[in-house]
Amino acid sequence: MKTIITSLFLIWIILLVQIQSKGQQLIQNDTTWASDTIKIYNDIVVEYPATLTIEPGVYVEFQGNYSIEVTGKFKGIGSAGLPITFNIADTNSFADTATMAGGWGGIKFMQNQNDTSTLSYCNFYYGKAVQPGTDPLNSSNENLKGGAIYVNGYANVLIENCVFSNNTASFSGGAIWAVNSQTLSIRNCIFSKNQVFDIGGGLWVNNVNKIEILNNIFKENIAFRTGDTPLGTYITGGGSALGLGSQTNNSIVSGNVITNNMGPGGAIYETSYNCFIYNNAIVNNKGPAIFNGHSFSISSYYNNTIVNNNGFNHKMCGLVFFSTNIKMRNMIIFGNQSDEDEFWDPIQLWTLDEVKADFAYSCNPDEPVYYQGEGNIHEDPQFVNPTAGAGPDYDGLAADWSLLDSSPCVNTGTPDTTGLNLPATDLLGNPRIYGIRVDMGAIENQMVVGLPQNPLVNARIQVAPNPFGQSFKVIAPGRDKISSISLFNQNGQQIATETMMPFEQMLVFDLAHQTPGLYLLVTHFADGSTETTKLVKY
Repeated sequence: MKTIITSLFLIWIILLVQIQSKGQQLIQNDTTWASDTIKIYNDIVVEYPATLTIEPGVYVEFQGNYSIEVTGKFKGIGSAGLPITFNIADTNSFADTATMAGGWGGIKFMQNQNDTSTLSYCNFYYGKAVQPGTDPLNSSNENLKGGAIYVNGYANVLIENCVFSNNTASFSGGAIWAVNSQTLSIRNCIFSKNQVFDIGGGLWVNNVNKIEILNNIFKENIAFRTGDTPLGTYITGGGSALGLGSQTNNSIVSGNVITNNMGPGGAIYETSYNCFIYNNAIVNNKGPAIFNGHSFSISSYYNNTIVNNNGFNHKMCGLVFFSTNIKMRNMIIFGNQSDEDEFWDPIQLWTLDEVKADFAYSCNPDEPVYYQGEGNIHEDPQFVNPTAGAGPDYDGLAADWSLLDSSPCVNTGTPDTTGLNLPATDLLGNPRIYGIRVDMGAIENQMVVGLPQNPLVNARIQVAPNPFGQSFKVIAPGRDKISSISLFNQNGQQIATETMMPFEQMLVFDLAHQTPGLYLLVTHFADGSTETTKLVKY
């Protein structure tokens, strides 16, 4: 019996060596990674129909530019207190695109038209999609796309409560690149300091049937490159936060804070025929807030706050569009400047002379050269605590983009919201329509003369939804420094505690496995004060 076991063991060793000599380790049966640290020395391939499950708290450390390719299923489901982390052992050469060293090769979801893979509470650091010795801007080279996540022909991918920081790709999709899929949902994530040289600093999506990009933070991502021609130096790059391709329709981009990113082709570059962009704060970016490049687009932009962006030229600093069919309502486009302010006044809303925007019930200081519509105003929108200037030198995430009670944007949005399909809540989770009609901008003022003030309006943090079913999010406007946030159940037991990172101004608490009832959220501020918020789980 010992001889048989020894022989089987030797056969397994021989097979493993053969697989590793080919640069791959195959996972052909359901596998779970549960160790504190998993060190990766080869490319991993999860073959159909196997499932790779990674337990909460696992640290996946790549020893080189290796990847995880998935044609089966992938379940990386961490928790708020025990996230799963993907990182590289040595980051020293990360910034050098002449070598693949310094970054790992990302997770690649490939050719599966049936299954759903889930990434929840995962941290992705230093993914790197480069190929030395090739043209770094070759759009047909798949090795140059998707620094941390690459999706091509995989049915459904859900990404929620994740952090993507310091990932890079030569061509597109600094953190995420996704095409040819059925659904892609990205919710409650943070994209910080990801970079490409062409398009989609945070993420790039094309030809996906259903896209949801909801309640994320995009900060300090870059889509930028320079080059020389006989006529001089040029700059290019678009979608410093995110890009939506021409074959992507009916996507929803809502509830996001997009700030301090850099790209001459817009923080959002969308060239789709039809998408819905609403309830976003797009502020203090370098380059315009939104660049629409589809001349026949019927996209809808509602209730976005586009303020204090700094363009590379005076025409492209706020919102740029090329279709007469884009419908814009309840927008605030104000205070956007450019590097050419010394010579020309910045144009907040710009297009070709023969094109007119369907732009109504919005705030814009421009003369109505490029738009037509009723109900527009030109006065200062009067934010509670805006940034002191335009561009990424000012922290747009630390500002408060709520409207003062005296703001001319309060109750002056479109009087009839029929057909707009506005969500029930605004950027901060407050009721989207509070009072006689909707406000302009991403955040609804919660004070109406003659009606009681919403008790949350002066809160130092915003919690939504409340009551909640499975999870709730906490948004800190940035006015006060936070030491910690703790959550207690109705028996006084502490069930979660979090320390806010400098760039993490949003937290999500998942209580799906907790019992319904009353919960207390206690926020401790750096000045020694506390704020207690009551929550109800149903």
